[in-house]
Amino acid sequence: MTLGSITLKMFKTDAKKYKLFILCNLCAIAILYSFTSIYVNKQFMNSSIVNPMISSNIYAPTMLVFFFTGIFITYSQSVFIKSRQKDYGILLSIGMTENEVLKSVLLENITMILLALGSGLILGTGLSLLFFSFIKYLLGFSVINITISIVSYKIIIIYVLSVFIFSIILNVIFMCKRTILDKIKYTEKAEKSSCNSIILAVLGLLFTVASIVIMIVLYQKDSNYWFLSLLTCVLGSVLIFYNGEAIIKKFQKKNNKKYLKNIFLFSDLKYYYGKNKKIYLTTTWLFFVILFLFSFSLYSYPSLTSNAITYHPYHMTYAGIDNDMQALAKNEIENIALHYGNKITAYDSVKFMRNNTFTIFDVNDINTIFNESYCIDSNTCLFVFPYDINDGYDHNTNQSMSTLRIKTNTTKKEFNITNTIVKPFFGHVNCISSYIILVNSEDYNWISKNGVDYYIKGRLQLYNFEYWRNSQNIINDVWNKLLIKNNINEDDNFFKISSLINAYKIALKSSNFLLFIVIYVCLLIYLSTVIMIYFKVEMEYEDDKKKYFSLYRLGITNKEINKMVSQKIKTIFSISFIYAIIINIGYSYLMSSLRSLFYALLTTLAFASIHFIVYRLCINNYYKRLEIDLGYKNNY
Repeated sequence: MTLGSITLKMFKTDAKKYKLFILCNLCAIAILYSFTSIYVNKQFMNSSIVNPMISSNIYAPTMLVFFFTGIFITYSQSVFIKSRQKDYGILLSIGMTENEVLKSVLLENITMILLALGSGLILGTGLSLLFFSFIKYLLGFSVINITISIVSYKIIIIYVLSVFIFSIILNVIFMCKRTILDKIKYTEKAEKSSCNSIILAVLGLLFTVASIVIMIVLYQKDSNYWFLSLLTCVLGSVLIFYNGEAIIKKFQKKNNKKYLKNIFLFSDLKYYYGKNKKIYLTTTWLFFVILFLFSFSLYSYPSLTSNAITYHPYHMTYAGIDNDMQALAKNEIENIALHYGNKITAYDSVKFMRNNTFTIFDVNDINTIFNESYCIDSNTCLFVFPYDINDGYDHNTNQSMSTLRIKTNTTKKEFNITNTIVKPFFGHVNCISSYIILVNSEDYNWISKNGVDYYIKGRLQLYNFEYWRNSQNIINDVWNKLLIKNNINEDDNFFKISSLINAYKIALKSSNFLLFIVIYVCLLIYLSTVIMIYFKVEMEYEDDKKKYFSLYRLGITNKEINKMVSQKIKTIFSISFIYAIIINIGYSYLMSSLRSLFYALLTTLAFASIHFIVYRLCINNYYKRLEIDLGYKNNY
């Protein structure tokens, strides 16, 4: 019998294992391709076509999917090869050499990964077309063409094959270290640990508590401590999961009577826990990523639109700049507003000047417009950070400048910076720099007259309308008239009108896109994680069936067997999910507020409902198979 015929017979015998392996990997590859195709799309990533506020939402999910796919391919291949150890051991026992078995392993794995890669790219292409259709038609980016990128195919093929080669090398090294007997018995062994200790488990719990303490004490001072906290929490979970058997042994010693009464149940639990440590740890953090991303997107959704309002206190703002941009008269804009069934409810004008770095305002104008009472002495100034401190983003409000130097034709004059202000004021206006200085009227006039590098001078034109949601046509008409009047290029962003309606629409599109991406990636990763769990259960089914059949013949009732099965499936589905829920709720609350805690609880409820349904479907399917294979009647 040739190597090819043996491989073919093995494939026919274990066809389900091969199908599951291919299914697992093609799902991961399809998800990866759908994100990569968006990431490499030049139109979508072009800031002149799609606002960076929207397109930047693709970065983090794409990196996450790359990381997830790498783990998924490595994990599924590891589980598959381990489930086939007995077959490889038998082949060696009947006279095949190590090289022949190795060729068989490589042949079947290369064939499967190529099938998974090909089918994954086909499915991924379909998903990416749906993705593009959503962006084009539902989000309103009609200028984006629905295309299939060759570059994304190259990236996926190179990445998947690189991960596969790395994984197969590790697994082959692992195989070569085992004897024939080890290979035959491997699938029946639990994962042994040389450091299985209750002390380490307690240490893991302490690390987990420490991660929470780090968040409580240090996160508010510096958000970068979030990474330290997360790293500590990951280390804690590793120690807990890899020493979980010690906890079971501790329970056994303290509750010996209860243990003996349910000896088959607890022995089974201990056995499967030992075999599934890695999957518990892996799925815990996959579930955490899913829950946290979903909670965060729900929390961010209203924040993006509310920030648009915060950073645009006036419905329309543009600058009339001396010798460059002549403003329209107020009555002209009033007529435009009336034409579209709207009207001006507030109008202000404020003078400013700027160089390449700083924009200077007269503090009296600021006090009048915003009802403030800032008082500035001569030869001093206030430094303004144009941010809303509660917008949900990190802002560096520490500045090392102590003086502002104004260059004149003959000398330099210094203004002492006496204080800083954190307030958005006019919000996002292109012609205003991000470094704002306030001075008193006397100093403002002096700088305007003598400051040689403050060559841009003008007045901000500030308008509020009765119906800002109905102001888009007004903004467009004003902009068109400004283009004609001043003979400027419409692509010159420096003169661009800043409007609440445009900012709100962009924020709304960004929110919708972010929510869509998160729902998309979370549901697909959840599906893949469930497939990962199901893959593990299916790989062990034949060995489990033999064990349950032996117990059934010894007199163990089908009710007791069902209880053991239920305990096994419930443990695999629940341990990691519950652990992930606890971490997610803790981090959601500690990072933000009670509102984020509400969204975390809402997300938990939604995914817990889905998870319970999936669990019931899985366990009912398992019961039915046992009923057929063992020949008894289940009552489930």
